Order: sequence, then structure tokens, then C-alpha cells
Amino acid sequence: MKQFGGYDAAHEDDMLMYFRSLPEDHRRRYAGLEALKIGRGGIAYMARIFGMSRRTIYTGIDELQQMREGDSEHPERPSGGSGRIRRPGGGRPKATQAQPGLDGVAECVLEIHSAGSPTDPAVRWTDLTPARLAKELVARGWEIGRNTAARLIKAKDYRRRALRKELITGHVDPQERDRQFQYIAKLRREGQVQGRPALCVDTKKKELLGALHRPGIRYCTETQKVYDHDFRHLACGKAVPHGVYDLVCNRGFVTVGTSHETSEFVCDAIALAWETEFRAQYPGAKELLLTFDSGGANAARSTRFKEDLIALSRRLGLRLRIAHYPPYTSKWHPIEHRMFSQVERSLRGVILDSAETVRDAVERTTTTTGLTVKARILNTAYRLERKCSASFKDFKDRFIRPDEILGKWNYIVDANGVL
Repeated sequence: MKQFGGYDAAHEDDMLMYFRSLPEDHRRRYAGLEALKIGRGGIAYMARIFGMSRRTIYTGIDELQQMREGDSEHPERPSGGSGRIRRPGGGRPKATQAQPGLDGVAECVLEIHSAGSPTDPAVRWTDLTPARLAKELVARGWEIGRNTAARLIKAKDYRRRALRKELITGHVDPQERDRQFQYIAKLRREGQVQGRPALCVDTKKKELLGALHRPGIRYCTETQKVYDHDFRHLACGKAVPHGVYDLVCNRGFVTVGTSHETSEFVCDAIALAWETEFRAQYPGAKELLLTFDSGGANAARSTRFKEDLIALSRRLGLRLRIAHYPPYTSKWHPIEHRMFSQVERSLRGVILDSAETVRDAVERTTTTTGLTVKARILNTAYRLERKCSASFKDFKDRFIRPDEILGKWNYIVDANGVL
């Protein structure tokens, strides 16, 4: 008897396309049917075309025989009901079925090693890991592995969860907070329409300089070695990264200070950013919107900061419109999640041994959405605990005017005194 030579390529492609559209049990029966139709060599040919084992095709042929022996008008699928693909009863039983009582004992062990939140009864946590739970149950005479223990923990709604920074550390009137957010958004929209610059200003976390450990990994040919402890006396200095970010143009500027974060440093960093990076972008600007947090060197209640703002306005020749984010809402400042988050990525795994290294790493910050960051070093030494001038209270009203809307956070600074 001559062996079957095979169908043409187009017919084989059609068969394979139809084969792929079938569920698992139909596939093996269809392969078996085609193999029976071909005869000698059909099983080997179908195994090659469909990429399945001969044993599976033999199983399909056996199932066709079982269906043939039954009611041909209403054949019963060997795999069971219409909703099943495989026959019932396969696979190992679950550990909780093979060992009755295991689930209850695991729950008792979890209860012993769990604690709950005093303010929210729905929140509970445990110090057990799947490996430790399995060890505890084995010690009590149960046969259980780590994976089964992990499923038991998950069944009790325990998950690996990280802590989330969502609790507010202080109280702010929610209506005032919402009103201030809307007001800042309104100022930004108006500035964008009229072509006025709107810059976000903030200081990033200070960095110790030296062969000290930093989180993160980088591609390198050899492992870089740093001190085994991050003691402050091992540092050769510190860097104070101060950022100015243009939300509209998606451009940032970082001043790397080497002294202290003071209100004078903040204003000098703004002036450096404006004169180096942003003045060319807004050549005809007469007013500058600056948004700050409410604390630190640029606190909304700091008279020393406001006196320095007057000097900044005089230095730049611009009217400054100031808007502070409400207390405890600094994480919503766009510079935090639009620029500083990316700058932090650039610094991860880098040995910050000098201010120049910080500057170079910061300038490598880019994103696929077009963020670019420039950086400069500011080596000026700043004095701490500097006081306001004695005459500031006498002349501040000539140069500073609070807004009608939440004047404690919003005000205009004009060194020309034409308010």
C-alpha cells in the first residue's frame, strides 16, 4: 500500500487555521479524524502538521470510537458536559482536601502570629511568611510546602503590601486647600494664555558628598566600592539641589548649592535659573509666577523670605506673583513628580563624590516626553539664622500686596513699589 504523500501547502494552512480555532478536546478528535481518513501514515502526518504528539492523536481516535458506540444522533462528549474541555477527576487533590482540618489549623496559626490596627478592625498584618507558616504546620504534623502555605495565606486576604504615604501630618481646612489648588491652576492657565512664565520652585533632599552608598544599580564593568557605613563625618561636603521647573515647556533647572538652604540661597538660585535658562524663553516678560511649598526656607510666613523676594524682584526687574501650596500638600507640587522624580533616577547608584558629579548626573536627566534639565553649581557660602532688617516692617507694605483670595498664601512682590 502506497504511503500518503501529503496535501498541498495551501490546504495544510487551512487545516492548521481551523485546528487553532478549536478547543483542546476538539483538536485531538479532529486530528484523529483526519488521520483515519488518510490511513497509513496519517497519524505521523497529522502530528507533524499540527505539532502534537502521536499519543494525543491516538487519544482522539479512541474518543471518536467511544462516541461512535453511543447515540450517533446525540453523541456524548468524552470530556463531559458542554462546558468542559477535560474529563473530571484529573489532577492531585488540594492539600486541604487530602488533609481535612489543615485549613482550620493554618487559620489558628495565623491568628497567633497576627495583630490588628487599633483604629481600623479591617486592617490586620502578620509576621509569618509562607516558608515560616509551612514550618509551623510541619511541626504540628501536617504535610505542607511553601507554595501551599502561600495559598493559605492568600485565602485569608493577606497580601504583600507596601506602606503608602497618604496620611496628612497636620490639619488644613479642606475647603481652603481646594480653593488654593483651584486658584493656582487658574493663575497657570491665565499665564499660559498670555504667555507669562509660571515656574515651580522647590529644594530637593540634600545629598552628602563622598564615597557613600546610594540606593539603585547601574551598568558598569566592575563593582564600585563605597564605605560600609554612611556616617556624616565620612562625607567631604554636601550638595543642596534647588530646582526651578517650567511646567508648560517641560524644562528644568537645578542649582547645586554647596552651603546651606536659606531664603537668600533660594532667591539666588531662582535668579540664576532665570538669567541662565528662562529669560531667553520669555524675552518680554514683566511678571513671573512662582509657586512654592509653605515650609522650609521659602515658608509662606517667613518675613526673611519676603524681604529676599523684594531684593529678587529688584534684581530681575520683574513683578513676582507668589503662590504657596497649602501646608502638608507639597507632594502635589508638579516639580516633585514631574522633575525631581526623574532627577532621583539619574542619581541612583552614582557615587556623588563632588558637586560636579551631581551636576553632571542631573544634566543627564531626560524622559521620553521631552523633559530636559540644566544644572549649575553655586559655591556661595550662606549664613544661618540671618535676621530681617529692622526697617522691613516699615516698608514691606510698599512692595508686597496680599491677594484678595487667601492672602496668607498668595501675594504680589514688586520692588518698584507701584502696587
